Amino acid sequence: MITSALISQCRREFGDIAKSTQASKAADGSSTVFNLGYFPVIEESYAIKFGTSARTETTHYTLDKDNGDLVTVAVQANGILIQSNHKYANFRDANWVEAINHGIESLNGRGFFKQVTRNTSIFRISANVRTYSAPTGCVDVYELLKFSDYTISGSYQELGINWEYQQDANKIVLKSKPSIAERAAMSYLRNLQTYAATSATLDVLNDWVELIKLKAGAYYFRHMAAKIAQQANATVDEGHFSFTNARTMANDLESDFERLAIRKKPTRPAKEIQYHIPGAGV
Repeated sequence: MITSALISQCRREFGDIAKSTQASKAADGSSTVFNLGYFPVIEESYAIKFGTSARTETTHYTLDKDNGDLVTVAVQANGILIQSNHKYANFRDANWVEAINHGIESLNGRGFFKQVTRNTSIFRISANVRTYSAPTGCVDVYELLKFSDYTISGSYQELGINWEYQQDANKIVLKSKPSIAERAAMSYLRNLQTYAATSATLDVLNDWVELIKLKAGAYYFRHMAAKIAQQANATVDEGHFSFTNARTMANDLESDFERLAIRKKPTRPAKEIQYHIPGAGV
């Protein structure tokens, strides 16, 4: 699933529907800051004009999407209209990406993982070398194999050396030094990836998307509750939220996540049985 598609689902299910608006502020010949009035402004949803001329971001203006402040690069003549057509919502897309990443990190914390099977490009046995770095994000290694070229077509074989994976250092340690360099394959588990772009493809099982959505929704409603508390009143967006119901929604989604995560947590694959007692011999 593309991250932007999950954001659209979250907006629909949790009521953060983007709204279109127009804003118009008259320049006074001295000011350079104009507030659009409705914000946060959703990324790539806005078109800005000074008078009748379309203007380009960074060249003619900058826009703080969180607070709606548009800052012109040059002072505009008195009476020139600073016009905006844009969409706004409680969360920008970037905020929803943060919420989705929060859900992914929560799965990592509960022991969810991505399985990588017999990758041949990240591990090679070197002569007289015992310690190797494991891949970034690795949480466990369950199989090391060498790739033999002397058979008819080549095949995976047992490494023939006792080894261990040290998670704290993210290192693979062989219990004796190999005499020769050999091609090798590694099967390992890694953390689920987080993302920065809305165009990224979520690298998770489809069965886990609902879990991520629950955590993202809880993140959203806790943000709304905090916003209401900071405003020292009980209304946001014309009374659709109150501190109590936003916090209750967050708690309910957290509870749903906890129940579902227990059922969907993956089972770790069996690890290769090592040759010797760990720590025996060098």
